[in-house]
Amino acid sequence: MAVKKTTKKVAQTVIAEDKFYTITAANGKVVEVADYNTDNGAKIQLWDNVNAEWQQWGFVRAGEGVYRIKNRFTGKMMDLDCSGVTDGTRVHQWEGASASSQLWVVEPVNDGRSKIKSNLAGKCLDVVGMNNDNGAALQIWSDVGGDNQLWTITEVTRKPKTSAKAKAAKAKADLEAAAENITDAAKAAAGAVADVAADAAKVAADVASDAVNTASDVADAAAKVAADAVEAVKKPARRACKPKTAAAKPAAKKAPAKKEAPAAAEAAPAKKAPAKRTAKKAAKTEE
Repeated sequence: MAVKKTTKKVAQTVIAEDKFYTITAANGKVVEVADYNTDNGAKIQLWDNVNAEWQQWGFVRAGEGVYRIKNRFTGKMMDLDCSGVTDGTRVHQWEGASASSQLWVVEPVNDGRSKIKSNLAGKCLDVVGMNNDNGAALQIWSDVGGDNQLWTITEVTRKPKTSAKAKAAKAKADLEAAAENITDAAKAAAGAVADVAADAAKVAADVASDAVNTASDVADAAAKVAADAVEAVKKPARRACKPKTAAAKPAAKKAPAKKEAPAAAEAAPAKKAPAKRTAKKAAKTEE
């Protein structure tokens, strides 16, 4: 009688945002940032698990089943080099951004492991050349269902070990980042001051131009007022001279002569009337 083989389904790790996890390959090595490097573009590789912070990852939810995978030590994200989507595109770390090259889909399979696929390319996190050695680089590749594309995500329950060299490297990186931020802030402040100075100079130039135009208008108005005042003074003087010229003419003496002529003409007929009446009386007497 043939025995039917069954595949045991292994429970998947439930991913929580406030926890950290190791991502383990089929060969037992874990995904880490090479040499605890904090720089953008630092290599992501496989190495023996030494319970170090740069071998541990947080999953920052970006959608249903979609995450940004953040390194615990460096604070930077698992990212596709140059946002590549072709087979063989290398995986490195980069500071957090809204780029889709940092989005990953966790796709569980029945044996408790998961495929980790690029949300941008639709391809799987994969070990270059199926290499089992420490330092093996990671890439994306089309889904072929191989063991080098299957990963075990396990919650970190132990306190991670620290390294003096790693701490010194991180402190140096933090100081460099702070210095760069200060430099950027100083440049931004200098740019803002330059902009304010330019705006102030423009405003001053505009005010000066307006003042010159206003002064010119005031001067023109004052000149017009002065000219009008001079003209007003001249007009009364001309009027005062005209009556003297008119008084010297004899026209005023001719008016009484015109009035006496009619009076003399009326007096002559008045004297002749009594003579006519006397002649009439004499005629009556002779009769």
